[in-house]
Amino acid sequence: MKKTITTRLTVPTASLSEEGGHAYLQSLINTVAEDLAEENGYASVEYLDHKLEEGYLDTADADHLSFVVSYEVELH
Repeated sequence: MKKTITTRLTVPTASLSEEGGHAYLQSLINTVAEDLAEENGYASVEYLDHKLEEGYLDTADADHLSFVVSYEVELH
């Protein structure tokens, strides 16, 4: 059975600039996918999409950005 889950990923703004921007963010997203599979015993975890957290301008500070990341997971 497959279902869609979301998680929040908070990234230091400086890291995005220093570590290569989108490629760095994608590597973090992939690491979270691996962790989700390992911690929850999912048969598969597939990255679907990411976006800035809704209302982030109200809650963000200059040092961090928060993303909502969606994955499709398959249970054993």
